[in-house]
Amino acid sequence: MENKLKLSNKVAYGFSDFGNNLVFVAATNYLMFYYTDVAGLSLAATGILFLIIRIFDAFAGPIFGILVDRTQTRFGKVRPWFLWMSIPYAISAVLLFSIGFFPASSRLLLAYITYAVFTICYAGLGTAINAILPSLSADSNERASANMFRNILGQTGGLISGLAILPLVSLFGGTNNSKGFAIGMGIFAIILVLSEMFTFAKVRENVTPEQEKPVPLHQSIKALVPNTPWWVIIITNIIIFIGVVVKNSSMVYFFKYVLNNEQMSSIANSISALAMIVGAITIPVLIKKYPMRSVVVANLGIAVLGQGVLWVAASNLSMGIAMLGVAVSAFGLGAAQSLMFVMTAETVDYGEWKFGVRAQGLLTSVSAIGASIGAGLAGVINSEILAAFKFVPNVQQSASGIMGINICFIYGPALIDAICAATILFYTLDKVSQKMHADLNQKRQLEMKQVFEGNGKND
Repeated sequence: MENKLKLSNKVAYGFSDFGNNLVFVAATNYLMFYYTDVAGLSLAATGILFLIIRIFDAFAGPIFGILVDRTQTRFGKVRPWFLWMSIPYAISAVLLFSIGFFPASSRLLLAYITYAVFTICYAGLGTAINAILPSLSADSNERASANMFRNILGQTGGLISGLAILPLVSLFGGTNNSKGFAIGMGIFAIILVLSEMFTFAKVRENVTPEQEKPVPLHQSIKALVPNTPWWVIIITNIIIFIGVVVKNSSMVYFFKYVLNNEQMSSIANSISALAMIVGAITIPVLIKKYPMRSVVVANLGIAVLGQGVLWVAASNLSMGIAMLGVAVSAFGLGAAQSLMFVMTAETVDYGEWKFGVRAQGLLTSVSAIGASIGAGLAGVINSEILAAFKFVPNVQQSASGIMGINICFIYGPALIDAICAATILFYTLDKVSQKMHADLNQKRQLEMKQVFEGNGKND
């Protein structure tokens, strides 16, 4: 069992999220805009679509988690999923932004089909990315370091996606946005496949029980239901992703209609990704000095401060202040979200320590339900708020329409960040983490000794 990871292992793990975010950030930030302003779908229909598919997606994650826990191959239980899911996910991403080629009467149905397939594939790959972290190392600091690379490269993928997608649409589509989005996503899809292949080739699963067998579903549930720290993470994830997706999907509206410069949304997305990278870099250093829970709360406070700066920018129509607000908010949120992945891995160890079951596939995948449910609710919330405030696409907005955009981009996310700072206070693993890891290391050493002695007798 290895605790120390090679640089190549950490970089390879990071590339899993680089390819994932290259595609997913484009979908998160521009799909609602594509549906309303390119494909011509109504706000109401788009909001209902997001909710239904995201709730559907919430069930896909646990199914993949159960499959991961029951997977046994010569490559491991998690690694093969990078290989199996990369190509279907890439194809689904291109199809997602291809409904504009079809007659208007068929686009809503095609949106449901393509978005459903996309979210299923995303759930499969996302499960692999999350589930392998507890197996990379038993050392929480090494996990934090590996997750830092994941966040740095993941946010780099998001940065490139946010910066490049609209220029690619213009370059390859000209005035035909449907063509531009499809080709742009096709380029991202190719890079996604290459990234996941690299991850598959270089990551290794170093932490597994010696006499590992497929985990029965009832045993996995045993490690889930009474796992209080895990419940804190999933509830916080639901809330935080409502804020993240509401804000990200309304960013292009804020710059197009409030600050009257649509192209600057790409710059803002890039600044956001850079700030999240910087936030993630601070985590391995901070958790050596402070409890994880305290670090999350402090960074959510920074995110709220950033939303306050955005309020000043909206009040003064200042592009410079807006960019500062985007950076400050993203720094705090990036650090908080980065650490929550590590905290989820801790809940996997807690399930093994407290209940004797290591169900990393189910626990990490069901934790991701928070992102799915949150994103689904966000789609409805966003569309309902904009509709309630009389937002109309592709025209100069009324004062009411501007207020609706500001609620989605500024006020709502600030409130949600504050609520998350309160919910994460119920996470208590910091108090027992040291003893938990010591006990688990002792248990695994004993298992290794028993296996070695058994092999010696067989010889």
